[in-house]
Amino acid sequence: MYEWLVVGAGFAGSVLAERLANERGERVLVVDRRPHIGGNAYDHHDDAGILIHKYGPHIFHTNSQTIFDYLSRFTQWRPYEHRVLARIDDQLLPIPINLDTVNKLYGLSFTSEEMAEFLSQRAEHVTDVRISEDVVVSQAGRDLYEKFFQGYTRKQWGAIHPKWTGP
Repeated sequence: MYEWLVVGAGFAGSVLAERLANERGERVLVVDRRPHIGGNAYDHHDDAGILIHKYGPHIFHTNSQTIFDYLSRFTQWRPYEHRVLARIDDQLLPIPINLDTVNKLYGLSFTSEEMAEFLSQRAEHVTDVRISEDVVVSQAGRDLYEKFFQGYTRKQWGAIHPKWTGP
């Protein structure tokens, strides 16, 4: 009866099923353990007519106009700009860390190329990369690790690796 069985009705499974059915004209059976499509991005109206995000709100990101146009065939978008700021050294700085973050933190005006050189000069050689601290320190140096990641790691996980010597 079906040419295809797609297991999972999240973004990937739903798109695959739609493409197989509409572009190839083939019959597709989609199965999911949940009683709905959309995976964790699923939303629905509750009994009072309020739109509920069953698994918490999700933000869709793409720089591709083709992908945006494709998905716009199936949904209406709500305008939204996601801007996160971290308080570091009494400044509010954009997260995730980017060129603006580092320039504002240190009072600089680097280009992308200059920033790469700046970070490479601060990076520490780590022989045995085992934890996230090792990754950040080996790519961006200890100062950025301590300012942005160390406290977050402690808040998120409640404990720090034994190498940590903070308060």
